[in-house]
Amino acid sequence: MFFHDKTYDLDELARYNLHIHTTFSRCADREMILRDIVAAAEKAGLEMIALTDHNYPEKKNAVAAQKTELQRQLAGIDTKVKVLIGAELSSYGIGRFADDIETDSSLDYRLYATNHYHQDYWIHPEDKSPRGYCENMLAIMDKVIESGRADCLAHPFMAKYITACGDFHSVTAAFTDNEIGDLLVKGYGHGVAWELNVPAIMGDPVFFRRYFGIGKEAGVIFNLGSDAHKLRNIDLRQFLPELKKILGA
Repeated sequence: MFFHDKTYDLDELARYNLHIHTTFSRCADREMILRDIVAAAEKAGLEMIALTDHNYPEKKNAVAAQKTELQRQLAGIDTKVKVLIGAELSSYGIGRFADDIETDSSLDYRLYATNHYHQDYWIHPEDKSPRGYCENMLAIMDKVIESGRADCLAHPFMAKYITACGDFHSVTAAFTDNEIGDLLVKGYGHGVAWELNVPAIMGDPVFFRRYFGIGKEAGVIFNLGSDAHKLRNIDLRQFLPELKKILGA
């Protein structure tokens, strides 16, 4: 499901921040309560935001409970910002999901992480070379796309959590243009958008310039998200000069 019209204009994409964490995420600052998130979004001139808290395999019922509580809080907030209550869901191995399909279907926005290799429950490939991790990541994303569970893939192809190869840039350098393009096209054909994740782009500018260029040529949908864990990171406009420089946009 796509939430805005296709565009490669970053100023247009910056009207929607579709990756924001609340205090339900262990890694978010304690200031990330819904009332203040919405106020920050209004100040930033955002039209739409997505709340995308992590899910954890040991707490399979947490996502549904979090949605219920966020809906309750949202009902008491008067705002023109469209708020999607979703989650950053986990596919922690090839065809492995940390939640059930019913949970997925209940959410407004299903953002799937496929490369949180720093988590202790994530399944690593036997081949821990850059190429081995490439093939593993491609296979995980492919299964997520085919499953029909996802609206968007979070920081796709990002390798910063992979430490077995030394310099993680060696992993993203090992993806071929054809592999990237074929998967982007497959995702688009299944109604899956591809995230432009601000921290990922800043951390691996050479790769993500290539990714953005291939995506534009393929005609896919990109969603922009700051992966905000702090209120000050909700306003996407502050990142635009650097993003435009990196992506050549």
